[in-house]
Amino acid sequence: MGFRLKVTGGKDIEMNESILTAVHFISDTPDTSDARSTDLGVILKIVGRINFSLGAQIADATVDVASWALMPSDQADCYRNVQVQVVSGGQIVRQYTYPNAFVMDYLEDLNDEEGVGTWTLLLKQKKDLTDKVELKGNFEA
Repeated sequence: MGFRLKVTGGKDIEMNESILTAVHFISDTPDTSDARSTDLGVILKIVGRINFSLGAQIADATVDVASWALMPSDQADCYRNVQVQVVSGGQIVRQYTYPNAFVMDYLEDLNDEEGVGTWTLLLKQKKDLTDKVELKGNFEA
């Protein structure tokens, strides 16, 4: 199984199976609710490797993700269109689309033992546009 990420609306970002290692889809309601809440948050947690390129032969897309995470809320492109595809056997088996996602958290974990860093991106759909999130599956071969 592999994952593909495409971010548009600002500086485009694309990552594929060689970088992405995990994707978590999270439907978040308040823990204090005793009934189904209308206060729904839709979150994507994306995890990947930082493949450093000595001599800069290959562009490091994680730099673009980190720059997006630093963007203030008064800039229009702090909200972007995010599409994540889950691929199995060369076929797309699941696709998540967040048309107005923003960065909640971005973390990089670097150490001198492994030689490859990891990063975690936590995205959330803008709350008033939660109904625009698309979750697709059952793609035909």
